[in-house]
Amino acid sequence: MNNEKNNSYVKNQITQALIKLMKNNAFDEIKITSIVKEAQVGRASFYRNFSNKEDVLKQYLIRLIQEWGTEFEQSNNPNLLVESLFGHYYKYSEFYTLLYSSNLFHLVLDNIKSVCGPKPEQDSLQAYTSAWFAYGLFGWINEWIARGMKESPKEISELGKNQLQK
Repeated sequence: MNNEKNNSYVKNQITQALIKLMKNNAFDEIKITSIVKEAQVGRASFYRNFSNKEDVLKQYLIRLIQEWGTEFEQSNNPNLLVESLFGHYYKYSEFYTLLYSSNLFHLVLDNIKSVCGPKPEQDSLQAYTSAWFAYGLFGWINEWIARGMKESPKEISELGKNQLQK
């Protein structure tokens, strides 16, 4: 296995080990030792790739949103942006629900803000508009997950469209 593939494998093992441990343990109680033991990798491998446990989740969130972005671009249907995005959250509902129940959903907000939130180079109006969009989107996702994701991605998209038309 070359270095890049090996590193990707190690990162994936650590990520999956942490997620598995989070299913039965409070996040604050999970130790790095437990993660590397579950992942069957060395402690040095953890710190070579991640600064702490939250960093594992942050990097995984980045990977997931990049995966969604690639899928959305390949779909060539910009009219389905919201439905596609909620479809992503639905596809990974177990993970996002786990973050929510572990009081780590702020990481999702950070992820959304990094993608579509305000940027220092934006003028005030652009920055405020970006902030409004990022926090509004987060609010919809947060409430949808809190309510058990009862609506399908298509239904939640329709609710959003209907609300904007009012």
